[in-house]
Amino acid sequence: MNDTAPYYADPALYDAIYADMVADVPIHVGDAKSAGGPVLEIACGDGRVLIPMLEAGVDAEGLDLSDDMLAALRRRLAERRLAARLHRADMRDFALDRRFALVTIPFSAFLHNLTQNDQIATLTRCREHLLPGGRLHLSAFHPDPKLMAGFDGTSHLVKEIPNRLAPGTLRVIDAVTLDPVEQRQHVERRVEFVAPSGEVVGARELRFDLRYVYKPEMELLLRAAGFTRWEALPMPRIGESGPPPDRPIREGDSLLWHAWVD
Repeated sequence: MNDTAPYYADPALYDAIYADMVADVPIHVGDAKSAGGPVLEIACGDGRVLIPMLEAGVDAEGLDLSDDMLAALRRRLAERRLAARLHRADMRDFALDRRFALVTIPFSAFLHNLTQNDQIATLTRCREHLLPGGRLHLSAFHPDPKLMAGFDGTSHLVKEIPNRLAPGTLRVIDAVTLDPVEQRQHVERRVEFVAPSGEVVGARELRFDLRYVYKPEMELLLRAAGFTRWEALPMPRIGESGPPPDRPIREGDSLLWHAWVD
């Protein structure tokens, strides 16, 4: 059976698609533990990063726009006998009654801001929720022009991984088109459910847009939002593990940004 749904409508499928994305979690948890105060995770979803933070003893709260994701997160917290304040809000426009030592936006979620006004609004809201001496921490991939040259709408296999939801595998197939003027990429994603026999027994059609950001542009965005100091480090690539690698930034890296207000 085939059906179409908004990208984030099904937390269980989202978890299954990204079951192999674990290398960044220890980095985010370590950053949260070293913050020395409360932590707010923006675009927390159903807890891929937030739950490990809480299990590590971090005083963390979560914010997300999706009711479905937050409902799934509440169930997962209850199963683990964990507690956290959760907020249903847009990252571009939120106002909480608490300030934080660390505000974090993992897994390139910041790139769902599709205009510069949206990006600056999000960064400004983050800055306004920081305690004195606090910092913003976000990850976002840096564009790779060689890779993007192939974004012509042609379908290609991204990965095939074990299926958490049923016996067999999940086959993730993307067709990406690019708008280089607006710095946007549109992804049409087909997720196929493959039985152990190799037969495709179902599929989901998903779609989403991202606005990619070059390093110098991100620096200007941070300055426009009121930050006075920042640094960017490369994150481990898929298949790598451990701390951020000690090397220059490369095109296609996922960058870990830290920003402060002096």
